[in-house]
Amino acid sequence: MLQFNYHQSIDLPFGIPISLPGCLPGAAGMADWSPDARSTACQTSASEATGAGPVDRMNKEQNPFRMFLLGPFALVDAEGRSVTPKSKKAQALLAMLALSARGSRSRIWLRDKLWSDRSDDQAAASLRQALLDINKTLGPARDLLIADKNTVWLDMDRLVLDTDLVVRTKRSADQITDELLEGIDIRDPEFEDWLTLERQNWYSRLNVGQVHDVFEPRQQPSRDIAKHSALLPLTGAPDMPRRGKSVEIAGGNPYRRTADGDWQWIMVLQPPIVVGAGEGGQIATTRFQNLIAKAIIDGLAIGVSDLSFTLPDIEESEQQISLPICLQLRLTFDGDMVMIELVMKHLINNRIYWLGSQAINRMQFERGEFGTAAALISQAVDQLAYFQETQANDSRLSQDGLLIDAVNAIFRLSRGDLDNAERRLEEQIQYQPRSSTFAWLSFIRTFQVGQRFNALDAHLIEEAQAYARKALELDPQNSVSLALVGHVHSFLFCEYDYAANLFEKSIRLNPALPLSWDLYAMLHCYAGQPDKAVAMARWVQELGVYSPHKYYFDTTKCIAAALAGDHAAAIAAGEEALRARPNFNSLLRYLASSHAHFDDLGGARHYLQRLEAVEGSFSINAFQGSGYPLLNTGGGQILIDGLLKAGAKLR
Repeated sequence: MLQFNYHQSIDLPFGIPISLPGCLPGAAGMADWSPDARSTACQTSASEATGAGPVDRMNKEQNPFRMFLLGPFALVDAEGRSVTPKSKKAQALLAMLALSARGSRSRIWLRDKLWSDRSDDQAAASLRQALLDINKTLGPARDLLIADKNTVWLDMDRLVLDTDLVVRTKRSADQITDELLEGIDIRDPEFEDWLTLERQNWYSRLNVGQVHDVFEPRQQPSRDIAKHSALLPLTGAPDMPRRGKSVEIAGGNPYRRTADGDWQWIMVLQPPIVVGAGEGGQIATTRFQNLIAKAIIDGLAIGVSDLSFTLPDIEESEQQISLPICLQLRLTFDGDMVMIELVMKHLINNRIYWLGSQAINRMQFERGEFGTAAALISQAVDQLAYFQETQANDSRLSQDGLLIDAVNAIFRLSRGDLDNAERRLEEQIQYQPRSSTFAWLSFIRTFQVGQRFNALDAHLIEEAQAYARKALELDPQNSVSLALVGHVHSFLFCEYDYAANLFEKSIRLNPALPLSWDLYAMLHCYAGQPDKAVAMARWVQELGVYSPHKYYFDTTKCIAAALAGDHAAAIAAGEEALRARPNFNSLLRYLASSHAHFDDLGGARHYLQRLEAVEGSFSINAFQGSGYPLLNTGGGQILIDGLLKAGAKLR
């Protein structure tokens, strides 16, 4: 699962907070590792590379454990005693946690990797047994491994990894003879795929001298969609289409109608212009171009003709009309930097409508870590939506603009706008049933329930579930649908583990989609992890800085900051969002609470009065009985305490 080590968070030059897996506080002052930490039979050249000597990085009471991932797996305490579980799957489980971005994985992810051939109940039972075995081996120090009903994680502050020490020796891959997790034979194809990828990442990490991790998902082997349920998110990105004819939504849509009079937008994506790139730069350029196409297809539901492959072959019988604009990517590699430019221009006369640019580190780009450059793709999608809405006037294509009109109406949030959006989406379904259309219908239900438009909302929840299921049936690889369905399952059903897998898959397919990151941040709020939500919300601010729905992202930042106790940041973000949506009741709740915690009781009462005017009445008991997630978390108690301090009625 995409998780981040907030114990060791740094900022890139571009202001993106990132986390380095395996980095521990004070790591720069770490002494060499003793090669005698495990038995002589387990010593490897990797251990020898670190030199001999005691571990002085921290006192042993704080960091008593050392994990050896190179060569045969081993876990030892401060006295050098082995606390390695006997079971290979228990060893693999510990290694998978240690190699994750934050030392944690969801239970469903671990079950999928270690017991993929078993039923869900059997896999869950096997995971529980493995955790018991590990706890028994650890003995009094069993709190090194922590688990709740959703997640399992290691206390990385008490653990030192041999891989981190080897990296600090700055040795190349050909100087390290030990293999990562040598001899660990699990005989599960999912685990083998994971291990193959981790070994590739390890050698890459050695060669480039730094960790392969920014705010982006790792690439994983693609899977045969036919072998997976639509309710179990895949671990790999879809294979990109290879032809330049029109690129349809990944996964296809067997329900599409092609009746007379149904026309569809097609947008041309011109071949990229690349200056000064080596072999790695060409590959990364292709990946970035593919990501542009994916973002347009999923976000706007229009076709893409990528001229990188072949000349367009759009026949009139296919009832497809090209937009009068095109997108083109230009990359200039110069030294250790690369300038990325994305331009939207007229298809005939090359007149520029929009141009965005971003410079990032060349090595980062060549590894496929696009960082802030992904924001260019998000901006391009927004610009295309605006152009389609305001300037493309072909009457034959009026039906194809229904989705964009509906999405804009959804984010206006009023009861009338949501009803209007629902009508447009239902009309879109009659014209062309799409995965994202059903997903947006499901998403509307979360607003209707959350803003308490209906006293009896059971039927809304049932409809949300049905729409969500249909969205994944039509296209389980649509990044927008996955994000929206993930939010439905986290907000309405509190199924955080399942929802997190949907968000992770969405982000892996399209890391340039701000909505995925934003809704994933909200999941962390619901699950009582506001600090993580704050970090993700900061990243969303980078991706969606020019989004027409920026207020929605500001709202998430407000909520996350308020739950984390940073009331100054919550007030700043909330009041910025309130300028766009002055009657958004969720914002008013948090602003009233944060102003009260900030000892501004006048401001708190002002927002509480506005909240009562919007909702008709407001009381703590009614709010707690509404089923609003997160109220039973520590952050939820902060929210309630602030509302009470602001003068909210208990009943």
